[in-house]
Amino acid sequence: MSPLISIVMATYNGEKYLREQVDSLLAQNYPSLEFIFVDDASRDSTRAILQEYAVSDSRIRLVTNPANQGLLATFERSIREAKGEMIALADQDDVWMPEKISVLVGAMG
Repeated sequence: MSPLISIVMATYNGEKYLREQVDSLLAQNYPSLEFIFVDDASRDSTRAILQEYAVSDSRIRLVTNPANQGLLATFERSIREAKGEMIALADQDDVWMPEKISVLVGAMG
């Protein structure tokens, strides 16, 4: 059985690139993933976009900061929420190739 990998992402006003990034995360070919998205009190539609994804995919857990905490504190919170044996950090404006996590896990053994 494959170990659970947590993909964590801190978001803040990222609506412009967010769908493309989340789609690339959900397209990972690794079989055992959870997604922790922590929104840092965005003022745009970031939170609503993430809620749409969370409703349609049970692997996604959405957490929201009640007030802006900054990037570092938001990533720290996302890591604390993770349950996986390994954690991969994702930026809200990156696009991942489908095999990224599989390659990383394979390289780590």
